[in-house]
Amino acid sequence: MRINYNATAMMAVNRLNVNDQNLSVSTGKLSSGYKINRAKDDPSGYAMSRKMRAQLEGLMQARDNSDTGVNILKAVDGALSEVHDMLQRINELAIKGSTGTLSDGDRELVDEEVQKLKEEIQRTAETFEFNGQKLLDGSFQLKGYTDNINVKVAGYGEDMAIGFYEFDLSAFDNKDLYDVKGNLIEEAFTTPDPANNPQVEVRADPVDTTKAAAPGTVFPDGFTETVKVPNKSDIKIPVTCPDGNTVDTVVSAVNGSVITLENEAGFKINLDVREGFPGSVTAAADGSQKIKVELTGMGPMTIQVGANEGQELDVEIPEVGVQGLEIQNINTRTKEDSLYTIEKVSAAIDKLSSIRSKLGAYQNRLESVVESNEVNHENMTAAYSGIIDTDMSEEYTIYATYQVLSQASTSVLAQANERPSQVLQLLQ
Repeated sequence: MRINYNATAMMAVNRLNVNDQNLSVSTGKLSSGYKINRAKDDPSGYAMSRKMRAQLEGLMQARDNSDTGVNILKAVDGALSEVHDMLQRINELAIKGSTGTLSDGDRELVDEEVQKLKEEIQRTAETFEFNGQKLLDGSFQLKGYTDNINVKVAGYGEDMAIGFYEFDLSAFDNKDLYDVKGNLIEEAFTTPDPANNPQVEVRADPVDTTKAAAPGTVFPDGFTETVKVPNKSDIKIPVTCPDGNTVDTVVSAVNGSVITLENEAGFKINLDVREGFPGSVTAAADGSQKIKVELTGMGPMTIQVGANEGQELDVEIPEVGVQGLEIQNINTRTKEDSLYTIEKVSAAIDKLSSIRSKLGAYQNRLESVVESNEVNHENMTAAYSGIIDTDMSEEYTIYATYQVLSQASTSVLAQANERPSQVLQLLQ
């Protein structure tokens, strides 16, 4: 028996410390509900749980983003529904104006409502917004740029490859004259005076509005402005694509200053040539009129629909003003104008229907994303729970074990501390 070093007591103390430490860890797991409270509890499990938690929170935010996108598209569709109703009303008025029972004076009265409806369509496009962002003015349509200030990209198909294109526009003959509807004019009354009229102007005879003059022509006072546009029939425009290949396109539509070039292979682009084109385009050394166009693929509203980088959905919302719907030149002042209006409004209704259909498809996709994110969140939460949550019944069993061991260690330590005092009995 020894009194200087009580090894038995030291062993009891060590075991008591270990049991107390294990009891403390078990108590923390029971009180917090987590079996990993610190990285040292399970280093690999801790790292995995942090990553999964970021994923879980990202999924919920992505779900909220998608839900907001659905609300935006619902609001847009509501506004487009009103535009649709206004187009239907213009169509009714155009049909009314095309009947022979009305005089031109009656048609003027009908046209007043037509013009007011056009103004309201334009106002809706320019002012409709959601959370401070304008949605129908073309802010979220595909963007493209040209190297000529007189030619602008007014839109293109989403299937078009991004990159640089070169258009050879020499097929347009500057000597040909066209009215506002894109029809070739055989004769025009002109009085050239470029010295007094340095700016490009296109004007029409106020008596016969089907007659127009080429850019740079000056008329006596009282003549009204119109727009010179190319005739769309049989005009082929060669286009060099980003891959280096050259394809032929045709002018499939003319609306005011906007021409549509497309082909059967899916090529489609709208060019706005309102600024005096083609007379103002500088000819190349070979006499051709070439412009370069960059299609960026950017512009649509990008919605983050997933928890990881690149999980996005681009929502394109085209312009739906009078120019976007190609109805800027419609009126019902004459029977011929009314018939032209019927044709253009019918095309505008078809275009708007296509836009709404496409936005409806976006909405369905976003609603599917919301549901998918919720299911993924549910499944990942179950997996996360298996890593991080405490099994209370199992942990309480462990807790009870360490509690008993701690009490036993305390009792043994008390007995070990009594042993040195027993030496005194030998010394008596």
